[in-house]
Amino acid sequence: MFCSPDWGSGISSCVLRCRFSSMARVSRMRHLFCLAVCFLLVLPRTFVAPPWRGARQTMALASAASAYRPQIVRRALDAEALDASTVAVGAAVTAAFAFAAFQAFQGQRRSALKQELLSAVGGSERGADQTENSRIERLFAELEALNPTSEPLASAQLKGDWELLWTTSDSILGLGRPPFFRPQQDQPILQYLDPTGGVARNLEFTPLGPNRVDAEILPLGPEQREAFVSRLDDFLLFKQGAEESPGGTYLPQVEGLEKTTVGVRFKVFTLFGLLPIQAPDSATGILQVTYLDDDLRLSRGDRGNLFVLRKVSSEMSK
Repeated sequence: MFCSPDWGSGISSCVLRCRFSSMARVSRMRHLFCLAVCFLLVLPRTFVAPPWRGARQTMALASAASAYRPQIVRRALDAEALDASTVAVGAAVTAAFAFAAFQAFQGQRRSALKQELLSAVGGSERGADQTENSRIERLFAELEALNPTSEPLASAQLKGDWELLWTTSDSILGLGRPPFFRPQQDQPILQYLDPTGGVARNLEFTPLGPNRVDAEILPLGPEQREAFVSRLDDFLLFKQGAEESPGGTYLPQVEGLEKTTVGVRFKVFTLFGLLPIQAPDSATGILQVTYLDDDLRLSRGDRGNLFVLRKVSSEMSK
């Protein structure tokens, strides 16, 4: 049908033409309907199905359609739900793979840093040779950032004897002591920790015999930090000639301090394996575990000293 391009008159013209055309079609349909009825009346009844049968079939079809419609809707909703769940599962799987890849990358990075750190401290005479100190401290901090154990004090890995591989502590290295009081390079310096039992022990071997320090440890809460700041500055020969920062130089300012840090109260100093001396109440310290795995521990003391230790036994060495 052609409609005028003039939008005002064209629309009216189109409406009138459509109306006349519709009336003509309705008239023709009425004639055809009358002829069909007459034809059906004269046909033998055997050739014509009863009118109610068609109605029943129509009603049945309508009923089936209405009954089937909810199924279609349900299937559509199920399909949508399936699509949503599929997307969710896919997202979860993708996230899991991404997390696993990230963990694998971190594990590889951690392993590489660990080997590099162990190599660097290997020739340092436990820190007496300070040539590689800058590099070691950098590796130390990088490895701390990849700590796989968020709650070291609750980990079974922490309990046991740990050998000191490197430290920045002059007093532990004995650099200011006379040679026969210093720890022997061919003998280990050991630290035993059992946070569950509240027990700690430091052990070193000198030409005159072993020096041993027995202590109590307990998880350190923020309100207890000042009470355990190290005050061993003038006590016995362990500090003789050592140039160290005062206690409290480093105090961890982290949440969950009691999960990583212990307060240390020294009880008895045994010199050369023969002379036990009761420690005063001021003999205290703070030790934080900043990295822990199966065989490597990194720690910081409240004087700012760093410690690299390797696990040698799950029990206290004799």
